[in-house]
Amino acid sequence: MNDFSDNGLRALWRDSEAAFAPLPIEEVKQQAARFGDAIQRRNRREYIATAFVVIVFAIYTIVFTEPLVRFGSLLVIAGAFVVAWQLARRTSRPDPDAEAQDISGYYRARLVREEHMLARVGRWYLAPFIPGLLLFLLGQAKASGMGGSLVFLLVAGLQALVFGGVWILNRRAAAMLRDRIDRIDRTRRFEGDT
Repeated sequence: MNDFSDNGLRALWRDSEAAFAPLPIEEVKQQAARFGDAIQRRNRREYIATAFVVIVFAIYTIVFTEPLVRFGSLLVIAGAFVVAWQLARRTSRPDPDAEAQDISGYYRARLVREEHMLARVGRWYLAPFIPGLLLFLLGQAKASGMGGSLVFLLVAGLQALVFGGVWILNRRAAAMLRDRIDRIDRTRRFEGDT
């Protein structure tokens, strides 16, 4: 006999029941408040990181004499501003009037907006940095004489791994938000049936 006896299936069903249970309105309110706080903290960190990137790469344009490094640094700075602008444009914002009318609809709309933003992070968050970083790395390789070396490939590969990790983590977060959206949709259908 296998591990999937009647008792095992019942236990599995009971354990998964909470994932499919509708959300009480108080829990939706708490999750919406925590979600809004998390968005504000994330945006604050991103804007601080943007300022740091701008300062560091501005210093690079002054310190380094290689034209490719300077031009790459300027492109990275431009990419950082594009990312900050895109974050401000794409992020969900609190709306006290909407929240008072329909908290679950309001929370769902914010989740949908954030999910779309995170699912497309490769286009608006990572892509603006790629041209500048490539030129910067090529300029560094040219200036140091390691253009064809294994060291250059390792540095470029490390950058690719970091970008890939950011992309994967954001795609995973988008999937988690889709699960929350689905749970809210089930709750709304359940409440509409009664």
